[in-house]
Amino acid sequence: MGIIGNIRAVIKFVLFASALVIYFFTSILITLFSGFSFDLARPHLTKVIAMTSKVGLKIIGIKVVQKFHPVNPMENYLIVSNHLSYVDVMVISSFFPSCFITSREMKETFFLGHLCLLGGCLFVDRKNHKNLHKEVKELTQALKNGVNVTIFPEAASTDGSSVIRFRRPLFQAALDSQSRILPICLNYKTIDSSTVTLKNRDIIFWYGKMTFLDHAFRLFSHKKIIVELNVLPSISAMDFSDKKALADKCHELIDAEYNNII
Repeated sequence: MGIIGNIRAVIKFVLFASALVIYFFTSILITLFSGFSFDLARPHLTKVIAMTSKVGLKIIGIKVVQKFHPVNPMENYLIVSNHLSYVDVMVISSFFPSCFITSREMKETFFLGHLCLLGGCLFVDRKNHKNLHKEVKELTQALKNGVNVTIFPEAASTDGSSVIRFRRPLFQAALDSQSRILPICLNYKTIDSSTVTLKNRDIIFWYGKMTFLDHAFRLFSHKKIIVELNVLPSISAMDFSDKKALADKCHELIDAEYNNII
């Protein structure tokens, strides 16, 4: 990375940590005044995440290029996106305050788990479908409560070579709540003016057994990253017969817009 890159990373870490401290205390206060009810706190927590995300993107040096189809600001959505990095959460949240769905493994991950919990995230156990009905019910209720809910149906962040098949169970919540779905495609375009390729993708993509702190430090050492946020036309869950058809349609739409890193 070089001396300059290391210095840049340290400065960004200090600034980012300061933003997270404010995020933690604000989220704790909101949760406290909501009587520790995340159902009541969640609409406010999503706004805190959105503001923190905007600040975080500026600190890291990530510029978002928007490709938007019209979105009804009075409507909430089940937002469906491909997944490449923990940065995805900040990119999406900065435009769409959302409750994110993540795994119970993430909940138990040091630091990231605390961020998710205080952000009002909902957690699913992808290894055990025993409580799936309950988890879908919680997601359905959040949508009925007027909150944007974002899912990454690939179930894990990937190496960017393709948009892998979407897992289908959580799409049932859109059917049960009669919600609209907002497909989003994320394409990371450049890192310090260099096109994202196989050689440099690991600077931004976070997958497999990569550790968070090591990856984040390397990411923070770079000046500028450009990501394209492609918001596709929304679709109605009621136009689909079942969750399989809905999941497959979302995958088709997002896959068509994604630039594979090959």
